[in-house]
Amino acid sequence: MVSLSLRFCSLLALVPLAAVGSVIPRADAYDYIVVGGGSAGSIIASRLSENSSVSVLVIEGGPSHEGEVDLTIPYVYPRTFRSRFDWNYTTVPQPNLGNRPGIYLRGHVLGGSSSINGMTLNRAPASDWDKIASYTGDSSFRWDAILPYIKKNEGFNRPPNTPEYANTYDPAVHGFNADKIGNTLVTDGNWISQPALQAATEVGINYVRDVNGGLPVGISWQQFSTKDGSRSSAATAYLNAGILSSRTNLKVLLNAFVTRLLPVSGTDLKFTTVEYKDASGNTVTVSARREVILSAGVMSTPIILMRSGLGPRAHLQANNITTILDIPAVGQNLQDRCGAAAVWSVNATDTDDDIDRNPAVFNRWLNQWNQNHTGRLTQMSYRQMIFGRVPNNASIFSGGFQDPSSGPTCPHYELYPANKWTSPTTPQPATGNFVSMNIFVSASNVRGTVTLDPTNPLTGNPVIDPKYLSSEWDRYVMRDAVRTSVHYFNAPAWKKWNATPVFDTAILNSDAALDAWISSSAFGGVHGVGTARMGPANSPAGQDVVAPNFKVKGVSGLRIADTSVFPFVINGHTMGATYAIAEKVSDLIKSGN
Repeated sequence: MVSLSLRFCSLLALVPLAAVGSVIPRADAYDYIVVGGGSAGSIIASRLSENSSVSVLVIEGGPSHEGEVDLTIPYVYPRTFRSRFDWNYTTVPQPNLGNRPGIYLRGHVLGGSSSINGMTLNRAPASDWDKIASYTGDSSFRWDAILPYIKKNEGFNRPPNTPEYANTYDPAVHGFNADKIGNTLVTDGNWISQPALQAATEVGINYVRDVNGGLPVGISWQQFSTKDGSRSSAATAYLNAGILSSRTNLKVLLNAFVTRLLPVSGTDLKFTTVEYKDASGNTVTVSARREVILSAGVMSTPIILMRSGLGPRAHLQANNITTILDIPAVGQNLQDRCGAAAVWSVNATDTDDDIDRNPAVFNRWLNQWNQNHTGRLTQMSYRQMIFGRVPNNASIFSGGFQDPSSGPTCPHYELYPANKWTSPTTPQPATGNFVSMNIFVSASNVRGTVTLDPTNPLTGNPVIDPKYLSSEWDRYVMRDAVRTSVHYFNAPAWKKWNATPVFDTAILNSDAALDAWISSSAFGGVHGVGTARMGPANSPAGQDVVAPNFKVKGVSGLRIADTSVFPFVINGHTMGATYAIAEKVSDLIKSGN
């Protein structure tokens, strides 16, 4: 691996982060405890602590993000995968992925997955939010009501005022808060943008001015959570050194593994105490005077609930955990987006392939980044993205099959071309230049599970079964997306670059052959939702997990705020939608709702 060097001033000594091995005394109590300093938890803790009379504790399982090169330089984000900044989860073997277990990436660091992901910033189509509002019976989730929360945490960076970028965003749907999470287009003039946009026109894909304007179907400029050439995360914007050093009412405890929540003595259904293991392995408890906000993520949140006696009775009994409240929906309803990457060789010489395989090339760009935070390491090889739908007359819709998406303006799949080889299932060749199409099924109708590890239910990793591609609908959408990708790269715009598939296109002639290719190439583990899903306020406690105010049904003192609460798959990358609900939860708590 190429050696990285970066000049950072040390900030950790200035902030009230608990040192490794330190223990908050058992007598300590806070008004609010946020379990998980991730994409949602960082925002909620920061917003609540804006009131200096309120004390807030964040309990984070991983280390700080401060001063970490791999969490700062945008291009090198894949180095965080399967590292100490990742929980290193895996799925059970997936029958439709060649019986392979999959990697499931989750951030194990302050900022959570917003500190390690690929930085694509989507908010979901407007129809997704409207569907949530309809399902929950709460109009405050409608797109027009959510948009102010989206804008509240955003610091959009306007692209250059040149003809090339004149119609690449809609200022009406963006926030311009300089101190919040950056949102940036890649405007480096790289060769790939011209054929990417022209080919879309040639094959009949419409141009969308702003991917985050609520109507994403078509091709648009991809938006990324970067600022000034660096990653911009929930942690850098909301739990940075300046905020932490200036707020004595906000404490962040790092490297602390939350095991369970405990009910108040004498009551079975009020949860205000958090049990965790500190960095030395000691078991410690700390209590909240007002509320505990569980923001541990789509995998860890249901596991913590089940360890606390809140979950499906039969599963808890099987793992020798006393049931405090039978909530069948906990750990159920997992929905995720399955992906694959198809690759073409090109005669362009300005791809990013040599950055990945030639240390001299990488170091040249690293030197430039170290000097002024500019150059190729400020981008991730992506510039445009395509959201598409299967045709209205597709055979899958015959016989009364209902489209599981949120409506005709909601995508069924996502495509985004990359300026290099990106297949995670096939090694990058030693020579050559490539472009890849990254393909994701969006509007999945598959639901999987997250359960306790029966060999170690109290501290073991979640047992994750997303059931990828287990429905005919998901397989149909993936086939259609692959065929659309090939059609797109057959467009005249790519002929100049001699775009040639590195896979046998004969697979397109047979669904069985295409399914076999997909099975060997597909991956998942990025955008899970639903394991503590939200439901209507009046639905039975157990059918859903939280009400529209994010409070856990049937108990008191406990809310959940992370991607686990979304009742349906988000048709886009989940980070931006998570930011929005974090702002909404913060307002609800502040207002006493």
